[in-house]
Order: sequence, then C-alpha cells, then structure tokens
Amino acid sequence: MPSLVHRVKRRAVLTFSIRSRQRKAALIGRFLTDHDLRTSIFVGCSPETNANEGIVERAVAERTTVLASCDVLFATPSWPFVLADARAMPFADGAADVLVANAVIEHVGDETDQRQFVAEHLRVGRAWVITTPNRWFPVESHTASVLRHWSPRWRAGRAEFTRLLSLREFRDLLPPGTVVVGRPWSATFTALYAPTGSPAGT
Repeated sequence: MPSLVHRVKRRAVLTFSIRSRQRKAALIGRFLTDHDLRTSIFVGCSPETNANEGIVERAVAERTTVLASCDVLFATPSWPFVLADARAMPFADGAADVLVANAVIEHVGDETDQRQFVAEHLRVGRAWVITTPNRWFPVESHTASVLRHWSPRWRAGRAEFTRLLSLREFRDLLPPGTVVVGRPWSATFTALYAPTGSPAGT
C-alpha cells in the first residue's frame, strides 16, 4: 500500500493536473471557435479512472462532432471507438477538421515514432492540437516523482512513458506554422496547428 506521503503527493499532483487541463480545455475551445473547426478525432489513451482524465476531450466534444476516439476509452463513450496505432491511423487524408492528442506523444516511442505521430496528424487532420508535459518541470506528472525524471538513467527505466520532451525537443518535432503555448518552465506545452491563412486562434 502506498505511504501517506506518496498519497498526499499524488493528490496534490492530481489537483494541479485538473486545473492545468481545465486551462488547456479553455485554450483549445478558443482555437476551435477561432478556426471554425466542427469535426474532431481524439487520439490517445485515457480510461477516465482519475478526475483529471477526460476534461479536454469532453470540452472538445461539446463544440464539435466527434467522428472517432482512437484508443480513448471512457466508461460510457458517446462517440465511435477505434483501436489503432497513432503512427498509422486508419483514417483518410483530411478526415476531420481537428485531431486532439492530449498528453499522448510522450507515450508513442522514440524520436522517430514521435515524428511519425506528428506526420499522421498532418495527414488526417486539417488542424490539430498536441499537448505534452514538460520534462523540465520539477514534478513528473505520470509518477509524481520530484526531480528524479531529470536523470536520463531514471527515465530510461520507466514504463509510464517512452520519451519526455523539453520545449526545444517538442518544437523540433513540429512543422513550421505551429503555435506552441508554454514556456520552458511550464508544466505542459500545447501545440496548435491550423492551415495557413486561417485565423490566428491564439
């Protein structure tokens, strides 16, 4: 059984995560409105076992018609579920106005896998949102570890993620024209991509 200190730490991380995701949901909501994005596909895995899960997805679902949830599992899903590899999604080019991948890219593999993940978003979505936690934030969101995730050796031995990203590493994966919201010390980063000529949205 987890110690009292660990439980308190996890509760604090959960509370912070809820607030962070509520802010992301508001940012993404404005992006959807500004770009008149009406259909969406969710990409990722979120079983909604914690209070912080599903916040972003529900906010997007309120504003768009959800065509599919690709590996996003909810207790009572109200949209079609598709089991798929996010590096090779079973959707046509430009299948949706927007793809939303909330805290997924750090789970898909190494740098090559992450680049393919982004490429699939470019192919399938006319616009997209990709978010990820900041590797340099003092608290690691998946494990609630403090500072330990700054060690490459520690990160290499974890199963909770495959490749955590700094702001520079995240930007390096993204195509020109992507707006990245977040500073080097932010808890998370949010990448917003829309076709050239669309409203700014941020």
